[in-house]
Amino acid sequence: MRNTSKYILRFPIYLLLAVSVISCNKLVEVDEPIDSITAEKMYKNEPQAEGALAGVYYELINGNANPNNAFLGTFAGGLSTYAGGLSADEFMVGTSDQNAYALATNKLTLTNSSYSASIWNSAYHTIYNANSVIEGIAGAKNSAMRDSVKIQYTAEAKFLRAFCYFYLVNSFGDLPLALTVDFNQTVRVSRSPVQVVYEQILKDLRDAERDLPENFDAGKNERVRANKWAAKALLAKVHLYMGDYPQAAAKASELIAATHLFKLEPLGSIFLAQSKEAIFQLKQTNRASLVRNATAQGYYFIPTDRYKDLAGVWLTTQMIDAFDEGDLRWDMWTDSTMQSNTGLNVKVWYPVKYKTGRYNSVTGAPSPEYSMVMRLAEMYLIRAEARANGADGGHTKAIEDLNAIRLRTGLPNLSMSLDVDAVKEAVAHERQIELFAEWGNRWFDLKRTGKASNILSAMPAKQPWEGDYQLLYPIPPVEIQNNSNIIQNTGYIR
Repeated sequence: MRNTSKYILRFPIYLLLAVSVISCNKLVEVDEPIDSITAEKMYKNEPQAEGALAGVYYELINGNANPNNAFLGTFAGGLSTYAGGLSADEFMVGTSDQNAYALATNKLTLTNSSYSASIWNSAYHTIYNANSVIEGIAGAKNSAMRDSVKIQYTAEAKFLRAFCYFYLVNSFGDLPLALTVDFNQTVRVSRSPVQVVYEQILKDLRDAERDLPENFDAGKNERVRANKWAAKALLAKVHLYMGDYPQAAAKASELIAATHLFKLEPLGSIFLAQSKEAIFQLKQTNRASLVRNATAQGYYFIPTDRYKDLAGVWLTTQMIDAFDEGDLRWDMWTDSTMQSNTGLNVKVWYPVKYKTGRYNSVTGAPSPEYSMVMRLAEMYLIRAEARANGADGGHTKAIEDLNAIRLRTGLPNLSMSLDVDAVKEAVAHERQIELFAEWGNRWFDLKRTGKASNILSAMPAKQPWEGDYQLLYPIPPVEIQNNSNIIQNTGYIR
């Protein structure tokens, strides 16, 4: 090993025709905004419906306000990566940001949980947005939209709703299920068990898989709009998390077999906008004067002066030590800074999967990288884990999947003689390295495999270990104030 973290949100829907709905803010209760637009007007024709759906994607990645304030402000705008990496054993930060430091040191309370609250708020914001599209299309009886377009846009909205609920359920556990914009139906909703939430996620994803096209035409051949393949990929991940290994392997295999669309890219090409490894990406705006054409991850993680300034996060000793000697992912995906501007003159390492940051980004220029949501390498890893747990092919085929990933890393193939337990360990190791600094995957992996308590409680930075209750984030207190049927997660009430 190498030795060197009262309310469904009412939001604007941006139309291509510059029509917008301005709105209010909470998870289960909100009055009808006085400037709302009826479904008949908003979904009168296909360009308007297209604009409404485009607004869902825009706010998902860029937030609903000034994009300069959106990076790390929305769960899909880098925050899942940031918070998940701090909560796990990937990232550390300085003490100047007490909310981030609380995540990194296992000292989360109701008063320093702004980041987890932003995950909750931004995800429910998109859920409400998706529900509006679903109900708006269904209610537009006299529109000029073709039935095929209605079906496709509804399916896209269902995919996005499922996508949000996946990150919510893995961050907070039991959740209020909001499947309508009608606050009369959701005003007193209580939290549904995790299994029920997953059943809804599966339902939405199966509808999306059935009704979405296979091509990338909606995104103008960029992989920035959900299609059938994105639904299959998220289904593979959900089945894995639910322990349905045969289905996880089957869905992952469908993507791996689609060699006319997807391939494993060289390490330096994976996160580019035109990557053939991409299954689903989110396209950030390039107009914000602060972030410019960078991704949130690139902007925040890479220092202004790459070798002197303060890094947004730095890798923990545990993360550094997890890389094998000779692994090209270390060379390609990490960099270091002396942080001399802090007066400490300490060398730290930070992630550089994205190469465009504050030091080289340009306002209005095409973005060379988009935020990678799901990629082919993860499908190999999903299938490997499923096979190691009894799916078709067994653990020997799982080794072949892992070696396909390792081929581009400069590491030797794993031995085909590894036993089942060794293969499971190898899968966990490859997931830790391949998916680090991506969407909180490590955080979720530690929790779903039951390893979080043992691994995280042993980290010096997280001493004293405050308790396993912090493996779930706290529900934002305002939600409980506005709806007494929503109960706080255990451990946060003292």
